[in-house]
Amino acid sequence: MRFNLNFIKEFIEIDIEPTKLKDSLTMAGMEVEHIEKVEGDWVFEVEITSNRYDWLSMVGIAREISAILNKKMNIKYPKIKEKQVLERKIIIENQNDCPFYVGRVIKNIKVKDSPEYIYKNLKCTLNSINNNVVDITNYCMLKWGNPLHAFDEDKIEGNIYIRRAKNNEKFIGIDGKEYTLKEENLVISDDKKIIALAGIMGAKNTEITKDTKNVFLEAAIFSPITIRRSKRVVGIDTESSYRFERKVFYKNLEFASIEATSLLEKFADGFYYGYKEVPKKPIIKEKKIIISISSLNNYLGTNIKRKNIVGILKRLDFKIKTKKDKLIVSQPLYRLDIDREVDIYEEVARLYGYNNIETRIPPTSVNPEIRSNYDFKNEIKNLLVNLGFNEIISYSIVAQKELERLKYYNFIKLVNPLREEENALRVDLILSMIKTIRYNLNRKRENLKFFELANVYFKENNKIYEKPTLCISVIGELENFFYLKGSIEEILKLLVDNFYFKEDRLNNFDNALKIFKENTYIGFLGKLNKIVLEDFDIKTNIFFANLDIEVLENLKSHKFYKPFSIYPSIWHDISLTISKNVKFKEIENIIKSKPYITDIKIINIYKTKDTEVFTIRIFYQSDQRTLTSQEINTIHNSIREELAKLNGVIIK
Repeated sequence: MRFNLNFIKEFIEIDIEPTKLKDSLTMAGMEVEHIEKVEGDWVFEVEITSNRYDWLSMVGIAREISAILNKKMNIKYPKIKEKQVLERKIIIENQNDCPFYVGRVIKNIKVKDSPEYIYKNLKCTLNSINNNVVDITNYCMLKWGNPLHAFDEDKIEGNIYIRRAKNNEKFIGIDGKEYTLKEENLVISDDKKIIALAGIMGAKNTEITKDTKNVFLEAAIFSPITIRRSKRVVGIDTESSYRFERKVFYKNLEFASIEATSLLEKFADGFYYGYKEVPKKPIIKEKKIIISISSLNNYLGTNIKRKNIVGILKRLDFKIKTKKDKLIVSQPLYRLDIDREVDIYEEVARLYGYNNIETRIPPTSVNPEIRSNYDFKNEIKNLLVNLGFNEIISYSIVAQKELERLKYYNFIKLVNPLREEENALRVDLILSMIKTIRYNLNRKRENLKFFELANVYFKENNKIYEKPTLCISVIGELENFFYLKGSIEEILKLLVDNFYFKEDRLNNFDNALKIFKENTYIGFLGKLNKIVLEDFDIKTNIFFANLDIEVLENLKSHKFYKPFSIYPSIWHDISLTISKNVKFKEIENIIKSKPYITDIKIINIYKTKDTEVFTIRIFYQSDQRTLTSQEINTIHNSIREELAKLNGVIIK
């Protein structure tokens, strides 16, 4: 949206520098993106938010500047001239598409150059074509914010209809292009043809030319949703559609139509012949909103006095009645965006100045259980980050067909999804993790370590559940199943005592282990099977772990700290061949049953067809003294002897 300063000065005296005005408007919420000088006039380019229709006019911008600078405005509202009612019928097929339509006829006009002040104002903003009839309609649209359209009255055949287009109906716009319409398009037609694409563009067959003698001037309110859909179908975006899809105010519509009629009489030598309104004028009632001074200050974190609040609102054309600590506020009818107390708070904050509001953390009352859960989640995230994992954040909405590919059927389906690819809530985090890994692999990234901690949603026994879940994945030469298992152990050791792994079969996974404490299920880890990998076009093994956060939090044990030993740690290695029917847990239990064992690590693995060769490093240390080599050798030899007795184990 562009506006020029000389146009604004018709309504208000401005005595500050354009750059200062730019800053003042931006700080009040009307972001000025750019200003430049054009032929002696300053032109401002502003970003208009979708809720501020009133800013799409010179009058609306002047009102805003008036409130910011605390200056009075001088607006002359055109008066309605009563004239005869036109005989031509105006038929609206659906009033949801067009709640109000006004047609005025101006006869015996002369098409010539535009008045100089209209030409100059348009040249700075909309680009004048120097045709007095067309420029007058654009000038009034720019001034009041409500689009108008001028038809050649003599080219309209019969009555006027506001209706939906028929499928594949043709329309040639004033740009000379032919458009194929659909039922989503709203059109203006006469008895024989389409004469305009409603709210967007007029037709070539009724455009104003140098030979035009009589004008039919249209002013209307169209449904914003209908106009938005219609312009998408044809791919046209105009100044008119830009305004109609943000709502229009019927009073400004009347002012625009009446002033355009007067200007056509004055500058086109025509005379106002008659009009017709269909149906009755809309009735808009003032909305009264009761606000509390203390609530406003508490919400904004300010201490603004009552008289200052009242002054700010009056500058913005609000009507105020006071009642103890309360204010009964009636919004201006043209402010279609004011609906609740917080809307009033925002208006006060804008003009009070966001820069005058102290920066501080707002007071909150948080449920201790929620806070505990938040802290617990952060603790787990910090653990994973310290282990070298990267956090991902994915969408909760996924595709039903992809859930079914992973054999999840207890998902919650969305009633009215925007897209087929987003029609169900995730049951698990694994689907999002697979897609994230695929995205990274396709960009030649290797050795990936990801985690996500988020809520999942599912149905069970006709009830809907939501619970937090942790998903961890690794992929790469070093990041294998053992790496993932070791990472899980590091996490659990800090949270849960006496957990254990148990082999099991799981959908979508090979080599799966379930994790328990006593009989309580905590989660699982495993290797994604080849079928799923092929479905998602992934050629590398992926290892996953899933942990139930609620269960982990309930099982969380208290931490006890002890001083680390000041005495040296000594390590010895054992190499052993293990057949595939031997569980590593048996070996681990034998080693950990011995005294002075502080840690064990697998430092090398060599696999053959039927066996695996491991090199295990065992660490010995005492809290009380330095261990002798004889003590360590005795323990180490006893470990070797017990391991040698296991079936399927050969000590090297």
